[in-house]
Amino acid sequence: MNINKIVKTGAVNLLSLFILVGCGSAEDTNELSGELIKTNTEKSANVAEDVLDFVDPFIGTGGHGHTFPGATVPFGMVQLSPDNPSKGWDWTSGYHHSDDTLIGFSHTHLSGTGVGDLLDILVMPFVSNYPENSVNDINRVYAKYQKSDEQASAGYYAIELNNEKIKAELTATARVGVHKYTFGDQGVPQLLIDLGYAQNFDKSVDTHFKVENETTLVGYRKSTGWAKFQPVYFVMQFSKPFKHQFFADKQQVSGNEITAVKSEAVLNFKQLANNSVTVKVGLSYASIEGARKNIAVETSGFDFAEVKRGAENTWRKQLNKIAVEDENVVEKTKFYTALYHSFMAPHLFSDANGEYYGADGKTHTAEGYNRYTLFSLWDTFRSLHPLITMTNPEMVDDLVKSMMAFYDEAGLLPSWDLMSNETDVMIGYHAVPVIVDAYLKGLTTVDGEKLFTAVKKSAMQKRFGIDLFDQYGYVPSDLEVEAVSKTLEYAYDDWAIAQLAKALNKKDEYQYFSKRAQSYQTLFDKSVGFMRGKDKNGQWVENFSPTHVDHRTTDYTEANAWQYTWFVPHDVEGLIDLFGSEQQFVNKLDALFTVSSKMEGDVSPDISGLIGQYAHGNEPCHHIPYLYAFTNDKWKGEQRIKEVRKTMYHADPDGLAGNDDVGQMSSWYVLSALGFYPLNPADGRYIFGTPLFDQVTLNHGNGEKFVITQANNDGKNYVETVELNDNELARNYVSYQELMTSGKLEFSFK
Repeated sequence: MNINKIVKTGAVNLLSLFILVGCGSAEDTNELSGELIKTNTEKSANVAEDVLDFVDPFIGTGGHGHTFPGATVPFGMVQLSPDNPSKGWDWTSGYHHSDDTLIGFSHTHLSGTGVGDLLDILVMPFVSNYPENSVNDINRVYAKYQKSDEQASAGYYAIELNNEKIKAELTATARVGVHKYTFGDQGVPQLLIDLGYAQNFDKSVDTHFKVENETTLVGYRKSTGWAKFQPVYFVMQFSKPFKHQFFADKQQVSGNEITAVKSEAVLNFKQLANNSVTVKVGLSYASIEGARKNIAVETSGFDFAEVKRGAENTWRKQLNKIAVEDENVVEKTKFYTALYHSFMAPHLFSDANGEYYGADGKTHTAEGYNRYTLFSLWDTFRSLHPLITMTNPEMVDDLVKSMMAFYDEAGLLPSWDLMSNETDVMIGYHAVPVIVDAYLKGLTTVDGEKLFTAVKKSAMQKRFGIDLFDQYGYVPSDLEVEAVSKTLEYAYDDWAIAQLAKALNKKDEYQYFSKRAQSYQTLFDKSVGFMRGKDKNGQWVENFSPTHVDHRTTDYTEANAWQYTWFVPHDVEGLIDLFGSEQQFVNKLDALFTVSSKMEGDVSPDISGLIGQYAHGNEPCHHIPYLYAFTNDKWKGEQRIKEVRKTMYHADPDGLAGNDDVGQMSSWYVLSALGFYPLNPADGRYIFGTPLFDQVTLNHGNGEKFVITQANNDGKNYVETVELNDNELARNYVSYQELMTSGKLEFSFK
């Protein structure tokens, strides 16, 4: 929790301040004084609670969280946020909480990824000479700042640059970033607009500026990086007139227009002493005219406060879809910030007129839907997309149509789509379970036959060992790296294809893909109790160690055998049978959490958040605590869920156990706090765990309300019964259909 935010927004409460000075978070029981909470609650009893008071965008900006604190709206095209000079992997979002050097505010950011990109169109206010000011090896304007001078809340960011006597404020609409800069009375008020920025992550290859008039600057930036080619067009409208200078590679260039590989513009506002200038920056991935239209549609005038209110109201509406009733301020802060981070992506990609940059490099028009990008599917198919089907079911059809448009343009469904570029950075074809889940839940209007053609094509590729998987019934370790992980994930995706085939009455395809879905059994070595690699002759890989890690040369993706053995979300009963008995299965699960955390090999920093060999900081483990729900030792799963919630999530900048991975880490927390989790993300079932809050209401847009409550929970006991609408359930899940209608789910503890 950020003390500056608490104090400056007036949201001071004694509990929050107590946490800030070193008491940490509380899980299930109030580790802080109940009297302190009671006093605080009584003082605010007559004040309407605002959900935005429980969002702290600084959570996750430290450690390995890789989030950013800037201004955006849910699923927006614009993420307007401060940037620090990159010092390595933990700066992939452009910002790290440990840093105190500001080099400007760029308009696009990735939230929680393990690779850096974007950071397009940098704006930096200053009053010094350009380009003489530099920091270390970075020849650019910069400013030092204090953390106490930063503020961040949903839809808003502000910082005071005391040395420069400048206050910078940021907010946004879906496609427009809005800046407000208030200058002091020292120096000449100036803005640097840098299109050659972010060379470490995203190298510019073609940039352009044009001054249209004394208050309008337009242009584009085309770059290569993780996304091999990314164009972004912009229109900047200023509330005050400016004089301009252009630079190419730091050399001044005359005229009203410039095109260069790297270019900068410096705008002078001589009349701004003790005054402010507001800047509206419309983005488009299709054209300058698209950016201009986006400004016209989404903003009017230069009222910064009005745009800020709009952003806050958008967030308020989105976050209030899940209403928490509980006195624990810290846990609500963790929850609502996780919910906030869950809605960072996918990014809106089409303009107000529907135009967007396609996966084929051409401009297309999304007819009757919004096109989205940034599908981190290896991460987000697990719980983020099932969460979105709950909170934003009306949006799911657009997401499916976006992936199908990618398919039409590129010939395959996206695997890891970054600004219409296929990055192919992770394994599996996980657009498949997302699409199948949407179809089975009735959330897409796309024809089922077309969907089936697309998902089948993903499964019949001749690359990444998919053809070997079909030929051998597993991916041989001597013919393909990460063979065990690929076998397991391909098997799961094929299970999803089989379910779509069944729904479409395709009996032969259902049998074919159901058989492939059982391929996981081939790689289970009963003698060691792990999923283990085989060569093309069916022989086990030698020198096996379940704690060895090196995904470049071994059988597992960012993991080891301890962590990947459990990835059979579509057939838990079959996995239990492989261990020989339920008790042996439980014993092995227990051991996962209690063995030494030591690993050998080239251990990726992604493998973090360790409890034994369980690694919550990376996605392959996220479903594992819920496997206990398929046994008679459900309480052990609840114990681990509580432990993960308490130790892997904190209300401070270093509050995430690993990369947020575009909302996957956060969505795990959201759903696990509600009391359930989509262990199989495409079967419409949310497996029971243990709820965190006294009461939660899912507010559906159709007026339906689903209430989740708990009884007799002192934080140290376990779930005895679960009742749905006053009827005790003899199963370990609640269905999507049940969650989306009015009803009540009550957990009773013993």
